[in-house]
Amino acid sequence: MSEETKGIRRFHLSDDARVYFEKIGVERKKGESNSGMFSAYVEPYFLCMLMGIVKDKSRTPDTMSKDMVSTWKSSAKENEREISGLVFYQFCIKHGISHDDDRVLKLMEKFFTVARAEVYEKGAFNMMNNYAQGGFDYIRESLGPNDQLANLLIWYLQELEESS
Repeated sequence: MSEETKGIRRFHLSDDARVYFEKIGVERKKGESNSGMFSAYVEPYFLCMLMGIVKDKSRTPDTMSKDMVSTWKSSAKENEREISGLVFYQFCIKHGISHDDDRVLKLMEKFFTVARAEVYEKGAFNMMNNYAQGGFDYIRESLGPNDQLANLLIWYLQELEESS
């Protein structure tokens, strides 16, 4: 089975990552943060995925006992096109394709779905989930224990600035 056909067709946020972000607060799990909380699990997922891409950290995700969605929700939904563009760009890089390459349209067929309600094919989810796990590992190892949304976001922006 190829790398692009194995895996799941949904976002994957490991149990460890859920516990970590629930200490801050996610959805109906209040958490400890007095500076805010995430409105959906897909928000910390996106932060992890982006950090994984920026720091080039990627690995097979740890177990996830609760299902996640297969489309962007909450505030991430408003930026779906930008997010999709970013991750498709990374997908092209992983496949050795840059701009002005005729193979981009062919690769789009392996990344975006056409006939289903989901946005992405399994290979795209696989790549994003691997980056999300790698990004979470980086956040947990570099930031350490944290229960305040403001502290996470300040640290996160500093990491992004240092990487640019």
